[in-house]
Amino acid sequence: MAGPGVIFDSKTPISRKGIEPTQVKSIKLVSDLDDGAANDGNGTIKEKSGLIFGKTYTFKVESYTNEEPKDVNLVKWAVSYTDKETGKFYKNVLKDTFTGDEISITFNDSNGCGNDLNIIAYINDADNEGKLTQFKHNRFRFFDRIKLINELEARKTEPWRINQDDTNTCGPSAIMYSFAKRDKENYAKFIADLHRKGITQFNNYKIDISSDGDLKDIADTNPKTKENFPTAMASCDWIPNTCITDDENIFFDFEGNTKETFSAITVPSRMKMLNEKLLGLTDVKDNTNLYFNKTGWVWGATLEDVAELINTKSEGYEVFLLVSIDLLNNSISKSLFSTAEHWIVLESIKHGAPGFVEFNIYTWGKNPTLKTYNISYDIFRTNYYGYIKAK
Repeated sequence: MAGPGVIFDSKTPISRKGIEPTQVKSIKLVSDLDDGAANDGNGTIKEKSGLIFGKTYTFKVESYTNEEPKDVNLVKWAVSYTDKETGKFYKNVLKDTFTGDEISITFNDSNGCGNDLNIIAYINDADNEGKLTQFKHNRFRFFDRIKLINELEARKTEPWRINQDDTNTCGPSAIMYSFAKRDKENYAKFIADLHRKGITQFNNYKIDISSDGDLKDIADTNPKTKENFPTAMASCDWIPNTCITDDENIFFDFEGNTKETFSAITVPSRMKMLNEKLLGLTDVKDNTNLYFNKTGWVWGATLEDVAELINTKSEGYEVFLLVSIDLLNNSISKSLFSTAEHWIVLESIKHGAPGFVEFNIYTWGKNPTLKTYNISYDIFRTNYYGYIKAK
């Protein structure tokens, strides 16, 4: 006869309240993925390789560990990821609660772009039930992220590599060059954020791809299929130049191709604004003419303008010259009434031999220290339309 204590020949059932006896085993994507860069450093475009921002995709539970649950609404959904750049973990970016064995998700989390997202369906345990990992393309999904980062690293060391190529985006190029010289880390972050998230801001200047249909089209550009795309232009130059040009041109759309001329113009007022809002400079003065050259046909006025530029540089200003391209070709402008067409950044200037001026400039991705222009006053005065100074 057994004594007092535990009785071993009987079991007491334990009630598992609220725990479903089955779990989600696997889920599947019902929709097709979309094309985008493979981000392999070679510019490869990979078909049906990821999710894209703003598009809706449908996912469905594929199997359970046991039979289906009594109520499919016991199935809950979440989307989590670890940000590759910051290491921060986002447990669930879905703003609403979703239940059921099927879900349609619109991916509107801009920070998730460029990351591997975990789409999770679960009943009891979100960490160990159904999970499907899908890459979410960068907002500029056809532009290789590795190539872009490498391009930015080169420009952080040598800002003069910024190059408009065959596009008429000299204004933004000049601004980006000045930006990179002043603050290389924030310059690179400004462009990297724009590429990945479609949203970027520095000081009081912001670009948001989602705010404008034209900007959305720009973000969806595929360089390999777009007509008249500047194939020699680095993606880290094309992306900000095109977005800034289109965003600031209120009358004409700009798509970033080599055939656009008038829609790409950066007028002096916009250059002044970019210095103030983007570069954060407070002492900005516009001393330009847009349709008439600055010195006219008076030889003596050239001496005064050169002296003014020398003095302005000595006071520590960044100087953006507005000129006719004939200046760089060492050619007299053919008309007093020709329109200024090119922004360059003046790095140094001095009087040369009698009747000549010598200067070094940034333009078209060329190292300013490697070429000194030696231009006669006759050529300078017919191609010079003034300057914007900023510090």
